[in-house]
Amino acid sequence: MAYQKLRQKYPKFIYEKYEYKFKGNNLEIKYFFSISEHKFVHHIQIQDSRFKIHESIENLIFNLGLSLIPSYWKTTCSPTIQLSTVHSQLSTKQLEFWHKLFLNGMGEYFYKNQIDFTAEDFLTIKSSKTSPYPSPESGEGTKGEVKKSSVLIPLGGGKDSIVTLELLKPHYQVTPFIINPVPVMRQVCKIAGLQPATVTSTLDPHLLEMNTQGYLNGHVPVSAFYAFCAILTAHLLNIPYIAFSNERSSDEGNAEYLGHTINHQYSKTLEFEIDLSAYIKNLKLKIKNFSFLRPLYELQITKLFCNYPQYFKVFSSCNKNFQLSTLHSPLSTHWCQKCPKCVSTAMMLARFIDKDKVTEIMGAYPPDLPINQSLINQLTGNSPTKPFECVLTRAEARAALTGIGQDKILSSWQDNPNMPKEFEKILKSHL
Repeated sequence: MAYQKLRQKYPKFIYEKYEYKFKGNNLEIKYFFSISEHKFVHHIQIQDSRFKIHESIENLIFNLGLSLIPSYWKTTCSPTIQLSTVHSQLSTKQLEFWHKLFLNGMGEYFYKNQIDFTAEDFLTIKSSKTSPYPSPESGEGTKGEVKKSSVLIPLGGGKDSIVTLELLKPHYQVTPFIINPVPVMRQVCKIAGLQPATVTSTLDPHLLEMNTQGYLNGHVPVSAFYAFCAILTAHLLNIPYIAFSNERSSDEGNAEYLGHTINHQYSKTLEFEIDLSAYIKNLKLKIKNFSFLRPLYELQITKLFCNYPQYFKVFSSCNKNFQLSTLHSPLSTHWCQKCPKCVSTAMMLARFIDKDKVTEIMGAYPPDLPINQSLINQLTGNSPTKPFECVLTRAEARAALTGIGQDKILSSWQDNPNMPKEFEKILKSHL
């Protein structure tokens, strides 16, 4: 269905309301969205028996709902997003934050659906009221004693978050944070000897029906949702630090479209991290959100990961593990062997451990498989578009494949202005 017709037929997306309750040791939230006759209810459950506070969460719950909007809005690309909830008073700066995230974070969606998003009035976000300052509810801050030595570490089961976990574990009380856990995530937590804070996020089945009926579909800035989910969880647990594992490589885009760089990983970039840090500061929260691995390229992180062979048999960077079809029927292997993540991960591992060991880990050596040669061309820059996945830069791919330029990459460092100096010191000590 043409996006112009959908925008005309469905001019308004509405964030209607949210409901929440504490049930036992869990926080249960329902979000209500609508696009004309299409109604959606999204369920979130934060599971943890260690909640320290329940106060001042209304505004955080509301903001978490904002990060869910792209998953449903993308079906019709409606020109107006109406925020109708009780806590929908946003400052001008807050509205600018969300507008920028929706346009940049949905870039791949625009590119693949051939949507022209460049018009000034392409998207309008309407709050119930706007003011130059955040709403009063956002100024309450975190109450109670903050554990200065505590860090929440979002964990995906891949090598990057394992490196963050292992480097910080000797210095801080760390809590893994997992969303919609698959076996890979739980196995990593078991090896680390840590009990995770767990969230389940459930899409409305009607969204999946619409995906089969000709409505629009595509990639959304899911890392932004993960960030706001982690912020709410850290607030509940009185944890002052959230250490993500987004790397320097995420700043490189995948393609050019209508004069804009399209980046699959926009919500993992330093630009978004800086914007998010300012947003959190305006909410007056005693939480510091940053990416611990931001100074490093993927190739540097892979070198560090190879110091932890205890994870070789359980980790996975292959996104096939996280598809809806595998949540209840896990893959027989952690690696599909034919996606950009499998190819790029194998190329990097082979620079630091024996190629036969990589084959043992993955069941094959993906770069040698004929089916993957076109992917290698895309990864190394021999094709105009880089795969729309969370992968290494083109220069890293060439270095991983040939060794040329590897030393320069491995000695590189990019300061992260958001990272506290004590964390920077830990990371530098391992390079």
